Amino acid sequence: MKRVILWSLSVLVLSSACKQPADLVSSQPWSELTIFSEHDTQIAIYNNTDTSVVKVYHNGSFFSPLPKGEKVKVDTIKVFFTKTEKDTIFSLVNDLILHPAQTKMFCTEYVGSLDLMVNYGNQFRQTAKYSSVCNWTTLSDKTRRLHDILRSRIKKIYLGEKDPL
Repeated sequence: MKRVILWSLSVLVLSSACKQPADLVSSQPWSELTIFSEHDTQIAIYNNTDTSVVKVYHNGSFFSPLPKGEKVKVDTIKVFFTKTEKDTIFSLVNDLILHPAQTKMFCTEYVGSLDLMVNYGNQFRQTAKYSSVCNWTTLSDKTRRLHDILRSRIKKIYLGEKDPL
C-alpha cells in the first residue's frame, strides 16, 4: 500500500512539475525578444515600447581579423515595428524555439547562424541556437517569414542572406 501511495505521489509531483514552464509562459507576456544573425547583427525588440534597436558589430572576420588593440566598432540603428509585426515576430520566434526547424544541409560552423531569445521579465528566458545551417533565411517557411518581416523594416543591413553551397 505504501508503494502505491509513494508511486502515485511521485507521478503527481512529476506531472505538475512538467507543466510549470508552459503555464509560466502563457501567464506572463514577453518583455524583450532578441535575434542574433551571423554573430554580428543583434536585433532587440521590446514588447512595451515602439522602438527596437539594431546593433551591427564590425569585429572582422576569420580571414581579416581586427588588428590587435583595435576596438570593435558598433553601429546602432533604431527601428520601429508595428504591434502586429511584433506579435508576428514573437509568434515565429517562439515557434522556432519550441519546434526547431530541421536543415537539409550542413555547413561549417562559420556559415549560417541564428540565435533567438525571448525574455519573460527577469526570471525566465527561452533560447534557441541554429548554427552551421548555411543560409538561415531559407531554413524553413518560418525563418523565411521572419526574415521578410525584418527585411521590410531593416534596410541595407546584412541579415544572413547567403546562397546555399
